[in-house]
Amino acid sequence: MNFRRFIFHGLALLFSTAALHAEVTIDQIAADPKLWPPEVQLTHAVPLQLFENGKAKGEMQGAVGMALKVRKVEATRLTVGIGTALAVVPPTATDILKRLTPAQTGMAAAALVGNFRTGWTMKRGKWTPVSDTEITQMDPKDTVSNAYTTVSQSGRMEYRLKQRFFGGKSACTTIYFMSDAGDKPLRGNAYLVADALNEKGAAEVTINKVLNDGPRKVATFPADPMNGQWIDLLITYDAGTGVIEVTRNGKPLGSWKDPDPIKTGKDFSIGTCLTKAAFKDVAVRSLP
Repeated sequence: MNFRRFIFHGLALLFSTAALHAEVTIDQIAADPKLWPPEVQLTHAVPLQLFENGKAKGEMQGAVGMALKVRKVEATRLTVGIGTALAVVPPTATDILKRLTPAQTGMAAAALVGNFRTGWTMKRGKWTPVSDTEITQMDPKDTVSNAYTTVSQSGRMEYRLKQRFFGGKSACTTIYFMSDAGDKPLRGNAYLVADALNEKGAAEVTINKVLNDGPRKVATFPADPMNGQWIDLLITYDAGTGVIEVTRNGKPLGSWKDPDPIKTGKDFSIGTCLTKAAFKDVAVRSLP
């Protein structure tokens, strides 16, 4: 490791502590492109390794106050543009946290970002984080795989993620929210949205209410078959009215109103039934 690279990694470690104490984390910003600022400024001098078309094009010294165009935000690094070249800098050597507006800060602080390397419990199944924001479950025989994280839920909530899975007999993905027991097989008391694709290629999405670890199907919506392709799933829930709405790949599928709505939850969980699957870009946020 040369001296400049040593400085680069040293800065990343030195300033990472500051991010841990920020109201909004880099993880939260990384998972939501709407929060990415168009540019940042360096708050610490760092060496910059330049790349063009994936090939190294030399180095330059990045000075405090230097403006950099943001191309991509990740939990541990920013990809920035310098002329026609790209470079990578540690987020904590920039002013990215100060770039958020008050509205963005509130939105990000209320969101849970799916950093699967930290903060998630893999209760059942063969789970492997592919990256901070993507995870796979590779046991096609498991009927109730479970990965969950603790996040407070009340009022109006939004749940969003991307998922893909493979069809088969009783194959599906499962999304549990407003759960009071994420470690239980069917998450105690919760709502469950299941996205299913059977061996004949028929797809449907169901809403289920789970009480005392027992699910009851309350609404069913036909869906477009997606076998191994990424599905963008959006679920909203209003604890005041009891209304759950489901949108899939930008298409509203339908809604259901619970006459006796669950008011609070402490866990959010993903899972599978008899299929291999992947999940990424998970976000849970409070709505105004």
